[in-house]
Amino acid sequence: MSSFAAGLLRYLSIMAGGMAITAAEGSTDIIPLYSFNQSPLVQIYGLPALGPAKVLDQDKVNVSVQLHAANNSTVASNNAESLVLDGETHRLTLVARQGLANGYEWGVELPYVSHSGGFMDNFIEDWHQTFGLPQGNRPNTPPNRINYRYIGNGAELVNVSRSTEGIGDIRLAAAVQLARDPGARIVALRGNLKLPSGKSADLLGSGSTDLALWVSIAPDLTTAGALRGYGGGGLLLMTDGDVLPNQQRNYVAFGNIGLSYRLFPSLTLSAQLDAHSSFYTGSDFRQLNANAVQGLLGASWEFAPGKNVGLSISEDLTIRASPDFVLNLFMSFSF
Repeated sequence: MSSFAAGLLRYLSIMAGGMAITAAEGSTDIIPLYSFNQSPLVQIYGLPALGPAKVLDQDKVNVSVQLHAANNSTVASNNAESLVLDGETHRLTLVARQGLANGYEWGVELPYVSHSGGFMDNFIEDWHQTFGLPQGNRPNTPPNRINYRYIGNGAELVNVSRSTEGIGDIRLAAAVQLARDPGARIVALRGNLKLPSGKSADLLGSGSTDLALWVSIAPDLTTAGALRGYGGGGLLLMTDGDVLPNQQRNYVAFGNIGLSYRLFPSLTLSAQLDAHSSFYTGSDFRQLNANAVQGLLGASWEFAPGKNVGLSISEDLTIRASPDFVLNLFMSFSF
């Protein structure tokens, strides 16, 4: 059984078990799509999914499971360096948050990461052909193989050419409600501390300790209509890691902006843009030194109060700076 299939079975089993949970959090919250760049050379760092502007009420708990399947197919070469990112990265993350007194919140993110040849290459070629999207290097590479490799100045600096999986870098989270007055915007200050628990040689982690701080903003939910905007932005600070240490930057700016539309009482559609500055320097390749922008479309179905399942897909709007196709399946329970 592939790593993806095993992860999907675990995902579905958790969802089935969670059906008995009794929810308490309101269903009007604006929940941004849980997303960040899933490039194998970027997801190892502490780039966060920005999260909602509303901090959980005291003693309320939210637990979600996020399953990302990111397909990569890009190559680049010149006289000094060469790069191949051909494979799939699957990331299964358990996210738990709890509200504390006085508008505070804490949480933890536990990821399980796998790199493999995957199974989506043929589907994505058909997808791109149907919608007139660029195929990149896909017609010139064998389908469903794993080959993440970077050579700089004659030295092999990254080499993952076999399937690998394991625990990724664990993240500790905290938040404080800055504003939540009736008729005003809702504002939260959020932070993540990423710890180097994943094996950097297999691109399961970066070997760095990262701190992300950002602000999330949304409208007052008691006055907002069916169409609601949200956004946020902040800064990621990183210690020197083990992956391309001579080229890694120590800070990255990031942000998102999105629209949420409640089509039916139980069905919400979302469109979102994620962006961040580059993680690396000293390269001519966009895969390493370009600022990245991703476009996402998603849907969430609230099948019971506080219980949601859904999906989203993303495409790279700055070509080659992020995976050209990412599928995210998710479920969320509040109680």
